[in-house]
Amino acid sequence: MVSLDLSDPKAELLREVLVGYLTELRMEIAYSPKKELRNFLKKRGEELEKLLRILEEKLAESGRNPINIDRLRKVDVLQGLTDWELKVVAQFLRDETVAEGVTLFEEGQKADRLFILEAGEVMVRLPRGESYPIRTPGKIIGWSFLIPPNRYTASGQTMVPSSLLVMQSPDFYYLIHKEPRMGVKVMANLAQVVAGRLLQWSGQPG
Repeated sequence: MVSLDLSDPKAELLREVLVGYLTELRMEIAYSPKKELRNFLKKRGEELEKLLRILEEKLAESGRNPINIDRLRKVDVLQGLTDWELKVVAQFLRDETVAEGVTLFEEGQKADRLFILEAGEVMVRLPRGESYPIRTPGKIIGWSFLIPPNRYTASGQTMVPSSLLVMQSPDFYYLIHKEPRMGVKVMANLAQVVAGRLLQWSGQPG
């Protein structure tokens, strides 16, 4: 057995490398046409996930805590999920603290990230010129990656310093396919959120 004694900064760096590699691996699994290769990559991914969990536990012991599921209970697309399911989701979310005036995404840009507002304000600007502020904690922003051709259909900018939870789109797809029952709940919530948002922005009651 190989034992490594890593400082917290090095452990954080290793964790980032693992997360990045797992994201690429999940994309390869999703698009690989060969069943044998997919199965091989899945086994490798499972081993890497175990390693990542060990690393997360070591970092937590030294004072770095993963995202607490209590922070996810008010997220609109995660309503109805069990505590265990929220713990699974938490593994794929990352904190971001963003200054005022930062553009999170632009219309036409490849949609590769989903944002969850925890605090602050994000202004969403539609192509036809209207702007809509998102201020309520737990609201999602940037769901265009779910709609072909997977390009943002609006622009988003922070109006004040804001705290966000961020998920990469490959991780989202991997998550809902890895846990189909949870995926059904999330997608049903998402459909309601998107429909309600579109009705609100079109000026219709809903």
